Amino acid sequence: MHRPRFTAVVLFILTATFAGCSSVPEETLISSFFRASRFRDNMTSANLSMVSFSAIERGVVPSFEVESISEVTTTPMRARALNEALMAMQASESEFSERKQAYQDENLEAIERVLEAEQAGNEPSRRADRAVQEEWTQWRAEMAQHAQEVSDARAGLSEGRIVAEGSTYSAIDLIDVTLYDGEISSKTVRIIADVVTPDDQNVQETLDIEIQRAELVGDDGTPLTGRWIITAIDEVG
Repeated sequence: MHRPRFTAVVLFILTATFAGCSSVPEETLISSFFRASRFRDNMTSANLSMVSFSAIERGVVPSFEVESISEVTTTPMRARALNEALMAMQASESEFSERKQAYQDENLEAIERVLEAEQAGNEPSRRADRAVQEEWTQWRAEMAQHAQEVSDARAGLSEGRIVAEGSTYSAIDLIDVTLYDGEISSKTVRIIADVVTPDDQNVQETLDIEIQRAELVGDDGTPLTGRWIITAIDEVG
């Protein structure tokens, strides 16, 4: 008759103990990251965070307390749209290059005379060459513009896909995030960190840690939810 009561008491104690020791997922992520940073486990750190907390430059964090966690905000994951924009820019550049090459082939001798005169700091001596120089200058300006547009589009895609790729990364199941739509969820965790500085001073720092996660959807409607990763660590004050 007394065994059930004893069992119930034990279960209550165990439940209370585990509840008291439990931590929020954000705390677990941050704790794992600082532990990896402390032991210079770069592979683990890279799986948890897109930024570093260098023991050599900033010190180590043996412990911390979570002060607050912000509400989640979401922004569109734009990798698909940015990739489509890049492909359109590349197609436009390719079409322009073909037209430029055709003009160059038709006016090669005149262009060579123009370039020779420019290198010597002179104006082309022939009136026809001066006309070619004006046109070739325009071709070169447009070529530079196309190259810049492609470069900007490529940089935009790189920035637009990096969080989604980091959040969904799996060595055994690589995905192309440009084939997905979705959102990037973000929140900021403010912590009070006990920091041992590189010169062995014990200080407290208030840190804002941004964590983000990709929540994607494939063309067939299949959801793909990534893991939370650290994307920024900023000292407050």
